[in-house]
Formats: sequence, C-alpha cells, structure tokens
Amino acid sequence: MIKQVIVVIVMAFVGVTAYGQELKCKKFKTGTFIIPGNERVPESKLKRSKTIQIESISETKSMVLDIEWIDDCNYVLKRSADNLDEEISELEKKIDAEGGLRIQMLKTVKDTMYFRASATIDGKVYPIDGYQIKISKKYN
Repeated sequence: MIKQVIVVIVMAFVGVTAYGQELKCKKFKTGTFIIPGNERVPESKLKRSKTIQIESISETKSMVLDIEWIDDCNYVLKRSADNLDEEISELEKKIDAEGGLRIQMLKTVKDTMYFRASATIDGKVYPIDGYQIKISKKYN
C-alpha cells in the first residue's frame, strides 16, 4: 500500500513538472533574433514586428515576409506584397504558392525559442526543426 502511494506521488510530480512548463510564445512575437544555423537551416538574422519579418541571410540578401498569426504560438510567413518583384528561387515560389511557411513554436527556454517550420511543396509537407535566440526586444 505504501509503495503504491509513493508511486502515485512520484507519477503526479513527474507529470506536473514535465507538462507544467508553459510556452512563453508572446515573448517571441516581436524583436530581433538570430538563427545560428546548421546543415539544414541557414544562419540568419530576423527582425520581427507584429505584421512583418525581415530575414537577412547575408549582408546583401534579405527578404520581407508578411506574418499571419494563427495564435500566440503559431504563424505563417509569406512573401510580402511589397516585394513581389524581388528575385526568389523556384522552391521559394512553390512554398509561397502552397500557403507559405508555417512556424510552430515548440519550446521556450529563457531567450531561446525552438520551432518547427513546415513547408508544403507539390502537396508534400517538409518539416525542419531549428531555434531562434532573441537578442533584442526592439525591432531594429
């Protein structure tokens, strides 16, 4: 009987600590961020307001994207109507045509937000996981 009570207490504690962590998505809606990059995600700097994101992959290449917020933790990025004449790759055109890049915030830890970006290309969904580090609260 005592073992059963201990097991129930331990299970309840593990459940509360594992699932009781709250995503702090609102903290990552605006500001300046870096994505360190890896073999699948290029290193980049992001400036995000509530409605647009400017993504800089290099000193000379940047892209303006419109943000459509689904909720505090999920949003869609599409090429901004303000820069439709900008040269983009065929792959980027396909992603944009099939609804844009969907971002799901998975976990937040201090100034780091872990995400899953999903692109639909020719009807197939391709997810890529990565993370962003907030370096400034300001959109600068």
